[in-house]
Amino acid sequence: MALHLQELITRELSGENTGKIAALTGESNAGVIDSIGTASATIMGGLMNKAATPDGATEILTRITSSGYNGDFLNRFGDMLSSDRGADTLLESGKELLGCLFGSKLDELDKVFSSATGRAKGSSLSLLAIIAPVVMSILGKKVDADNLGSLGLMSLLNSQKSFVQSAAPSRLSGVLGLLSLSQLGGMPPSSPTGIPGNIPSFLKGLWPFFLILAALFLLINTCSSPSGQETPPATEAVATDTVTAPETAPAPLPADTSAVTSDALGAFEEYALPNGVKLNIPELGIERKLIAFIQDATKPADKETWFSFDRLVFDTGKSTLMATSQEQLNNIGEILKAYPAVELKIGGYTDNVGDPQANKKLSQARAETVMAELVKLGIDNIRLAAEGYGIEHPVADNATEEGRQQNRRVDCRVTKK
Repeated sequence: MALHLQELITRELSGENTGKIAALTGESNAGVIDSIGTASATIMGGLMNKAATPDGATEILTRITSSGYNGDFLNRFGDMLSSDRGADTLLESGKELLGCLFGSKLDELDKVFSSATGRAKGSSLSLLAIIAPVVMSILGKKVDADNLGSLGLMSLLNSQKSFVQSAAPSRLSGVLGLLSLSQLGGMPPSSPTGIPGNIPSFLKGLWPFFLILAALFLLINTCSSPSGQETPPATEAVATDTVTAPETAPAPLPADTSAVTSDALGAFEEYALPNGVKLNIPELGIERKLIAFIQDATKPADKETWFSFDRLVFDTGKSTLMATSQEQLNNIGEILKAYPAVELKIGGYTDNVGDPQANKKLSQARAETVMAELVKLGIDNIRLAAEGYGIEHPVADNATEEGRQQNRRVDCRVTKK
């Protein structure tokens, strides 16, 4: 049975433990609850990146064993949170784990996680440090129960990839040195790549000779090929989730998200708004496109120019936003504060799969959720409107999965400048 990490971690951190963690990190109970999914996905991303090789997986196994990360640790977790000495020990061991997984990039990790969850810097690392041992102990409990080795641990971690991609901050890939979170994980080949172990010992010495013969055979066949034929070039692999879209056309979206891979968004850079607030936003993200449109006096507010959110993540089939969406919502809120005359309309869209009425209802609920989040950030609801269009206004062919992904989106347009 697959390990449902988010469910197990949420269970361990619920009830009294939530309040204890909130007290230790200086955050509210609700803030801790909202950040648990993002925090666990962040730590799991670090573990997956570390365990992408057998040596890395072995190192994690060694840490699990030497530090006693198992069911017993989980039983003691609540008591550790209750005492100053236990909490200090927990934070110390957690920070050591973070150092093992993220190396010298803890400051960058703090910034990325804080931006994604809306938490204060410093408390972000404290929360990650508290949750990291819990994640390790859940893995350790599974390792003990199933007697897993390094390959089994790698498989277990890789089973969490979809969860990490949907819940972790989009910029975590940069902290890990990856182009996107789709590069996470790695499994060695299941069959030997060297000399097969079942070859008799007296033939193993001849193995290089056999390889040379095979190479000569291929060379002779190549040279004897008809001169009029050419070997076609290898097809270049194309990442289907990497998109460059015109300003008025929404980008392709994975299911139930408006998230685009970090390589498609370009580099994140600091941008100063007119009111002095500084944002860290990607060069190809909705934030820069929206700001450019607002500042361009030659472009009036109209009904045709829409901009697609690119870092929103909803629970599958629901209108609830995951914590990782907070970073982009905060940015849009700050933009609206910097340009107080601007008004926006939020539009929700779906593909044509399923009941049209249910799709329209879901798209309306998602548009209203985004609007409500902006109101929470201090934007007057008079400046906002939300409408769900369901299967209307498709931007791609619903006959293909890629097209359906493009049609599942949340957009916004400027209705007043």
